[in-house]
Amino acid sequence: MLQLGGTNFHKSQIFQYCSDVPIVTETIKTNVGGQPLPDGEPTIHPSVYTKSAVNRFPAWVVFDKQVLSFEAYFQSTVQEMKDCAYQIRKCKIFFHLEDGTIMVVEPKERNSGIPQGTLMHRQRIRMPAPRNDIFYDIIDLNIGKEVELYGRVFKIVNCDHYTRVFLNRLGISVPDPIQCPEDPYLKIREREKNQLQAKKPTCTQHSLSKFLAHDRQVLRFWGYWDDRHSPNGLLHRLRLQFYLSDDTVDIKEETPESSGLEMGPIFLKRSKLPKNFTTVGLPGDDFGNPMTVLNVLGQSIRKGHYIYDSLASGRDKGSTYEYITDKDLGIGTVLDIYGRKVVLTSCDPFTQDYYRSKYGLDNFNPAHDPSLEEEDKYNRESAGDRELPPYNGYGSYEDSAQNCRSFILVPPKSDFAKFLEKDSFILRFESKMLSSIPSNADRRFLICYYLCDNTVAIFEQVSANSGYYGGRFFARKKVIKPGENAYSSKPPEYYLAKDFYIGGVVIINDFHFLITNADEYALSYMESNCNEFSKSNIRLIMDKVKTALQPMYKEFIGKYICIDPDQTGVISYHVFWRTIKDVLGDKITDHEILTLARAYPGKVECRESLSLDHLRPLVHTEMHRYIFHGLERMSEDLLSRDRSRQGWLPIKEIWACLRASRVPLLPEVLEVVVDKLDRHPTDEHLYSYPQLLKFLDPKNTPPPMVNPMSPEWLNGSEQKAKGKFK
Repeated sequence: MLQLGGTNFHKSQIFQYCSDVPIVTETIKTNVGGQPLPDGEPTIHPSVYTKSAVNRFPAWVVFDKQVLSFEAYFQSTVQEMKDCAYQIRKCKIFFHLEDGTIMVVEPKERNSGIPQGTLMHRQRIRMPAPRNDIFYDIIDLNIGKEVELYGRVFKIVNCDHYTRVFLNRLGISVPDPIQCPEDPYLKIREREKNQLQAKKPTCTQHSLSKFLAHDRQVLRFWGYWDDRHSPNGLLHRLRLQFYLSDDTVDIKEETPESSGLEMGPIFLKRSKLPKNFTTVGLPGDDFGNPMTVLNVLGQSIRKGHYIYDSLASGRDKGSTYEYITDKDLGIGTVLDIYGRKVVLTSCDPFTQDYYRSKYGLDNFNPAHDPSLEEEDKYNRESAGDRELPPYNGYGSYEDSAQNCRSFILVPPKSDFAKFLEKDSFILRFESKMLSSIPSNADRRFLICYYLCDNTVAIFEQVSANSGYYGGRFFARKKVIKPGENAYSSKPPEYYLAKDFYIGGVVIINDFHFLITNADEYALSYMESNCNEFSKSNIRLIMDKVKTALQPMYKEFIGKYICIDPDQTGVISYHVFWRTIKDVLGDKITDHEILTLARAYPGKVECRESLSLDHLRPLVHTEMHRYIFHGLERMSEDLLSRDRSRQGWLPIKEIWACLRASRVPLLPEVLEVVVDKLDRHPTDEHLYSYPQLLKFLDPKNTPPPMVNPMSPEWLNGSEQKAKGKFK
């Protein structure tokens, strides 16, 4: 039916292209004749939805790729078993929401003997008579219901989580899962199997049953055949595979790369292996192979006729052959492979589990394998571990060693993985020079250790009117430890990161440097990687302290209880350092004492009576310790929350920004700091966040941080090191 006066007669649609992208647009709903419906509402509503909940888009758009999954079972008749009339077959019912189609699938089981897989392809299924005029819908599928699909009754026992949630949102109650009944057919089969094994324990297995029980199960061994005693002989590395399904063996040779061997990988094709080999028998002598072929007519291959010798007419009844089985294999076993002595040295994990469960063996240590020794020797020679001539001093040791290993001049290979992992990881230490010259004793240096390539660089910090230029004092390169012979064939030992610690002395180009301090990043990195840095391992340090205090614990408590007469639980770092030094002496280093102080910091009680000036040292000490650099991002977040740009925000917004920025402060300290901020003159719920940013910014009047490095401690360590140097 056409509309008079109309100019557009195309079918209505809800898809259009916008910037070459298909999108769903709102269009006026029309009926079959093309006339628009009033208010654009459809005329038909599904029964499970209310009129107001109907989606304006079609179901194949809304429910695309959404499927309800149910677990069910049905009974199948068994004809060939007298004590069982049926068996239980489990399956899954899939209901596709986009078009209401149903698909029934039975999971496949290996060697089940029945056709499994897709029982019913995806389609709309009608209900049984007399209601065969309608199709199955969502409300017809639920746990506990029985549905008849093409004459076969399915009992639904369970569903997945998505199906349960979907039905519950529709207002359909989903019962609890139902236990699936036991399969009487499998129960009888299991009982007969146990009875058969109990009555006939020594019965030989049929070849087909053995194949079904051990199909694709292979015992894998590694070994070697030493043929070096013969002219131009080699040491062959072999891999032996024993197939449990038919007791056959095949052997493959594993030739190394660039070996120059052109032989094939097959050392022995898959066949049964005689246990005691003497000579190759005649056709028909092999009792293990009943398929002996006889030529009954003709001599040519094309016109001849052949049959199997099923009567064993050509065999010698007195000759018998014994073949290798799984009990004849093991680590250290010597096999006679047609005159070649093959020694088994190791096996794979599956083989170990097989022998452990069947024969109760536990020792699977690899046997001596000379092929591995040759391979290791070849790898060492290829890697350049052969003895080199002494180093002559030109270039670096690695560069000279690389030139000795190859005729082509190539640079030495660096550890690229370590470079990617620890690039820009630098440990910085403050140090001073130990010298009998007074002018050198006052010089300060910064030692930088680069973790990516274990190199060291030294920079001098110059004070006014010192007479020194300052800047770079030692170029970046690896530093050899003192006492090492640099001009030898063996590589010298270099300074590593663990050799740099506070209180230690490093010797670089005959200059003695005493390390007096380290930056926060170096201390944090060494503590987080305490397995590599023993001076920052708090467990090792505590064990050392406990061992020293164990015989004198009571005397130590009685002597040093006067250190804290008010029993506040907090002492200064200088007193703590002096106390530990009196007990352990030279057994503990200054870096270990600093690690103890950082592991058990003193807790400053944060009271509301404290002002912001009193809180600044505590706050900035914690921020410096945890290397907090998120102040700029926090200021951007606060500005984005303040849309009026007046500098005032409620306390909830400030707390949310502080938590998002991960400020390394305790909640009690943050609560007092926020409470001390200025408030809006008219609204007490608004706080000044610029004042908070100014308080947290260390550039604005930096406060004196709580530094455990005491000047008296530094002077004491310097005098002690100078005494050793003299």
